[in-house]
Amino acid sequence: MRTERLDLRVYRNADYYEGWQLRDSVGVPLDLTGVAMALSIRAVAGQGAVIASGEVDIYDAAHGMFTVKIDGAALASVAGPGEIVRLAYDLRVTYPDGVQAIPVAGQIILTPGVTY
Repeated sequence: MRTERLDLRVYRNADYYEGWQLRDSVGVPLDLTGVAMALSIRAVAGQGAVIASGEVDIYDAAHGMFTVKIDGAALASVAGPGEIVRLAYDLRVTYPDGVQAIPVAGQIILTPGVTY
């Protein structure tokens, strides 16, 4: 499986919550029946501790559909509250046979909020 790059804007004062769908290279939805999914966020890819984890909820496994939620407040410890900060994330899928893949990865663009 090829890894697609997708950058996500997350506001410090709000949650990122969006429906996603995984598809193969010709556009057919991937069957996610029995898979485990995890989304981790770090300051730099492959380095340091995980800063936060996203919540992944598969709601239509047969059609590869799920939601991703990233709590903006969970990123409060990231320095630079008044600045745009770029972090790294990836989404790991573990299939029932133990094979792991990273179908999506990119940057979290952590953006200051206005309304608190």
